[in-house]
Amino acid sequence: MRRYCEDAVRYGDMPLPTQLKPRHVTVILNPAANKRKAKDLLEKYCEPLLHLAGIAVTIVQTESEGQARSLVEKYNTQTDALIVAGGDGTLTDVVTGVMRRCNADINIVKKCPIGILPLGQTNKVANSLFNGYADLPEIHAMAEATMAIVRGTTKLVDTIRIEPLEQNTENSIKPVYAIGSMEWGAWRDAYTNMNKYWYWGSLRRYATYVFNGYKNDLSWDCKADLQYSDPCSGCSRCWQKQQSSHLTSNDRRWWHSFIPQRNPSTAPEIDYSNVINESCGTLHAIPISTTQLEIVTSNIEPNSPEAAPMIHLHLGPANISYLDFVKEGWRRANGNKKSVERTIDAKEIELRPHESVIKEEQTKMFSIDNEDFEVKSIRVKLLPKSVTMFCAQSVNNAVS
Repeated sequence: MRRYCEDAVRYGDMPLPTQLKPRHVTVILNPAANKRKAKDLLEKYCEPLLHLAGIAVTIVQTESEGQARSLVEKYNTQTDALIVAGGDGTLTDVVTGVMRRCNADINIVKKCPIGILPLGQTNKVANSLFNGYADLPEIHAMAEATMAIVRGTTKLVDTIRIEPLEQNTENSIKPVYAIGSMEWGAWRDAYTNMNKYWYWGSLRRYATYVFNGYKNDLSWDCKADLQYSDPCSGCSRCWQKQQSSHLTSNDRRWWHSFIPQRNPSTAPEIDYSNVINESCGTLHAIPISTTQLEIVTSNIEPNSPEAAPMIHLHLGPANISYLDFVKEGWRRANGNKKSVERTIDAKEIELRPHESVIKEEQTKMFSIDNEDFEVKSIRVKLLPKSVTMFCAQSVNNAVS
């Protein structure tokens, strides 16, 4: 930690122009994360580095699941960035809160950088932002994530908007925005039961698949009607002219950004209104029946640099034996690549689970960045490069 402290002090000792205010960040802390260790880890390893760098810190603790969403949506205090102290689920709540506060105006959303201090048990997004931080010792991983905020290095990441296809007129459901993935299926259900086997200690991540592989309450048969559109790099059908957004005085105060401005690009802008792509927006329909479905963004499964923006839809096997279920579960527990029967690349997806699935006695659930949502007909839309996030310097260089 001494090296990180010395590095942070160098930033704190830099003279501040008289017309600028000291940097201020707001940390949204999920104290229940990482078996209720998150608060102690934040105070011991992350917060001191921010103070040494001369950054004022306000900590807002959540008291219930999903509360971060409403806190951010209504937050109205001057800050330069929002920092998530927790896992992928808390990050999804914060991103959703920011999107709702700004009415999903991407031009405004991009002006509020979001950082993540990986203090939860599941941190897939952080792993992509900090070059495999998961391979580092825990303290070094937290320090690297904190120093990314201190240095102010950022990148634009994709998000997906998930909204119900059918709305209740008396109680409409707002869209949820995710950075990582959405899952539905047997391995997802087994994973959510993992903490029930706490008495197995470090072996519980293997035990959960052994003891759940024979249970009927898992989503063994994910039947649905699927419609999807192919990826598109930009054309007259999906092009939207970006206009400068009118901000209120409160918005200006809230979205102050301390990110260094890059030199404007000299590359000519593409006029997508003149690009013709007849297949853009055309929906392809297929029925699916699988043991696992996963929608993944390029944040955790990068596309090739020349590829159009896309999300990946992975379909697992239609049927599987008990032994193969356990083997696949152990592969996932070890961090190995998941077995996939089919992959579909898409820009937009509509998923309509069959009535037999929705009306089962036991409610079935999706996981959206490890947060549970009831299974229902949904639309998933890709929003490319829509959120600014702090990242390691090497990651920023790789995508610049």
